[in-house]
Amino acid sequence: MNKTNGASKIKKSGVKKPEKAKKLIRFLIALLTFMVVYVLLAFSITPSQYDIKVGDPAPTIIKATKEIVDEITTRRNQDNEVAKVSPVKKYVGTISEKKDEAVNGTRLFLDAVSEIKVMLDSRDDSSQPVSEDNLKYINEKLAPTQLEITLEQLETVAKAKPNDIQELYGICLNSVEGYMGFEIFPDEVSEIKQYILEELKDVSENDELILIYMLPVEKYVNYNVYYDEADTEALRQAAREKATVVKYVTGQVIVSDGEPITEAQYAMMETLGLINESEIDFWLYFGIGLLLFTLIASIILYLYMFERDIYKSPKKLLIISIACVITLLVCELTKQIEITVGNNNVYIMPVTLAIFIIALLVNMRTALFINLPLCVVASMLSGSTGSFFELSSFTMIISGFVSGCVALRMIKKKQSRLGVLLAGVAAGVTSIVTTFSINIMGTSNIRDSLYMALYYGLGGPGSAVICIAVMPAFEAVFNAITTTRLIELSNPNHPLLRRLLLEAPGTYHHSIIVANLAEAAAAEVGANSLLARVGAYYHDIGKLMRPSYFTENQMGDNPHDRTDPRVSTAIITAHTKDGVQLLKDMRMPEEIKNIALTHHGDTPVVYFYNKALSENADTNVDDFRYPGPKPHTREEAIVMLADSVEAATRSIQNPDKDRVRDMVDKLISQKIDDGQLDDCDISFSDISKIENAFITVLSGAFHERIEYPNVDIPKKHQEELNSRPDTAEEKQN
Repeated sequence: MNKTNGASKIKKSGVKKPEKAKKLIRFLIALLTFMVVYVLLAFSITPSQYDIKVGDPAPTIIKATKEIVDEITTRRNQDNEVAKVSPVKKYVGTISEKKDEAVNGTRLFLDAVSEIKVMLDSRDDSSQPVSEDNLKYINEKLAPTQLEITLEQLETVAKAKPNDIQELYGICLNSVEGYMGFEIFPDEVSEIKQYILEELKDVSENDELILIYMLPVEKYVNYNVYYDEADTEALRQAAREKATVVKYVTGQVIVSDGEPITEAQYAMMETLGLINESEIDFWLYFGIGLLLFTLIASIILYLYMFERDIYKSPKKLLIISIACVITLLVCELTKQIEITVGNNNVYIMPVTLAIFIIALLVNMRTALFINLPLCVVASMLSGSTGSFFELSSFTMIISGFVSGCVALRMIKKKQSRLGVLLAGVAAGVTSIVTTFSINIMGTSNIRDSLYMALYYGLGGPGSAVICIAVMPAFEAVFNAITTTRLIELSNPNHPLLRRLLLEAPGTYHHSIIVANLAEAAAAEVGANSLLARVGAYYHDIGKLMRPSYFTENQMGDNPHDRTDPRVSTAIITAHTKDGVQLLKDMRMPEEIKNIALTHHGDTPVVYFYNKALSENADTNVDDFRYPGPKPHTREEAIVMLADSVEAATRSIQNPDKDRVRDMVDKLISQKIDDGQLDDCDISFSDISKIENAFITVLSGAFHERIEYPNVDIPKKHQEELNSRPDTAEEKQN
């Protein structure tokens, strides 16, 4: 066995309730904690609502409960910027190119019509209808223009007056040339064509002929420029993004007291749920619930991974839950004592109250981990009218965490009422320094920063005072152990210890020595030394039921000499359960009862087993074992080892340090080999320290004493009389 190797750890056990039932209890504790804290947060963060409308004077200063955009003012700024954006124009080619194309095509068409008119008028008999050859001829002429006329239109041209042909030619060509020389947008094309049609009608009443001259107009008069909506919208979007977005940060004043409420201010207040009958801010409450769920889940995960004993103990989980809930309730109550420093609201928040309670009743590591999530929730409570993570909230998180760490360090040194009070003062001083340092980084007003820091600093001492006040209630309700409770139980005038002294004096003195051994060993391995001492005081309290059956209380007569070994074993082994019953009747803490129950584990009563074995070789050693269970905490294991060591070393003849060491080493090795420490979180390095502590204490108990000589000592009074002169003279006379 390598006694210096601290890597060897042994699994914990000891499940007293069915696992399913314990899972259900853990779930219910987590659920109830979530519900209570969520309701508390929801109540605290719900902002005040006002029965007002646009134009009414504000009844008080109204601040933003979270960051919000002034949509109306921002939209107005965007509209102003968009109005400055000119539409993006794009040309279809160039204006001159489109103009030349239109003029050339129109002229070609008009020339073809004029030429066919001259040809038709030169016929011998102009009354004859036009031929297909004439139609074919003119359409060949018009081929470059991609225009055609019908036979009926050609007959209209043939019948038209030469003067109409000439005037329509000029109007049509000039109109096309004139209009196409300017920018024409798509929505203007139909209007321009209508203008040209009206101009043609002004010079001729022949509607059918006018329609022929409208053919090139319809063909060539078209838009040469247009607005590109995509590019224009891109510029508008850029302008919107460039516009000033009006934002109100958390805690910023939306409207001052008595100021008429504008439409924009009213819209923001409505969005924030500050107007009566406003819609519920669903995302606000959803976000709070999600954050709270995450924080509780992180605590559960920590306990599951690193504090499995606490995770499996419904009582300790309930203590953690109640401590946190009480702390948050007290924070909510003290929030009513509000002062305003500059633009910030400052509160006394005794956040370290839960840290004190958990550290004293559960353990330091758990208190340290819970410190940060608790500070986050407390900071949410400190957010005025539902605003989170403003300067006061940030200060609460940082100062609460740092002061909690300092307070835990102080409590670790001294777990007493005075220690708690000193830890509270230390937490307050730390909070003052931290708060002051945070605030001077954001403001040049040193006076306000100091005033705020001093006010925050009251939370530490306040937490300590409340902790001292409520701790007896926790001790009574949960039957929990604290330093104060253990000191009370160690009082020799306690009824059970008094009975033990009077009814079983040998057991009493044995318990005192075991307590000295256990305390020294526990201190060496970092266990709870006071718990080990007090547990050792009561570990054999069950012997009160039959004190004469135990050797240390016998005065010559041994009732086991006339008792069957199995009956004797039953009497001896019953003292563990008898002790638990006595302790239970006195409402002793669970940890003390567990020490009394486990201090023999399931070891055999060797003396009676050996006696029975001499009578029957087939005797089963299991019939002579204690019922157990084995120790599952370091304090329980230390008391077991101290008990066996103290009992055995008293039997050493002429004890010296080497003999004591050999005996201690042998007894501890037997316990390890018998598997008595298998369920305990203890290492071989711890075993080595425990052994050395035992030897140190026992060496002092067995120190050498000188033999006092048998000498007659004269009476002091006679010597004084003989030494007085007047007395000698009187004798002579």
